[in-house]
Amino acid sequence: MDKDNDRQAWVRGLTMRPLDNRGLYLKKKREQGNDSALATPVQRKRRIIAYALQSAGSQVDHTMASVRRLIEEQGYDLVHELTDVHAPHTPLTRRGWEEARRLVSTGFADGIAVLNREAISVSDDEYEEELRWLGDRPALLLLVIHEAAP
Repeated sequence: MDKDNDRQAWVRGLTMRPLDNRGLYLKKKREQGNDSALATPVQRKRRIIAYALQSAGSQVDHTMASVRRLIEEQGYDLVHELTDVHAPHTPLTRRGWEEARRLVSTGFADGIAVLNREAISVSDDEYEEELRWLGDRPALLLLVIHEAAP
């Protein structure tokens, strides 16, 4: 019963982080950041970077096509495509992700689109830090496949 009460309080925005479902918390944090970014008026179509990871020696065409399609379906402009080789590195040690952040921070782009949250990091803490960074801009983070939630 206490778990249910904690979850209901979180869903209603009364608490910051759920005790038992970090995926749901991260999804809500991303959605709140996107709402904040969309509340900031712009006089043009929003500009989005397509970002994808590729396995060593493989093509990234299918993944990038899905990300491009998401940007188009949302009515945004695709302004740049960046990739990194999939490796267990933190996001900030990948050149493509670092460049995507630079383009957002300089105002060249209004957000980043990826296949799924694992394209940023499999670590909840690292992913949450990137959500925080994007939210501070405010910038969009679009996912083709949303975070796992119960």
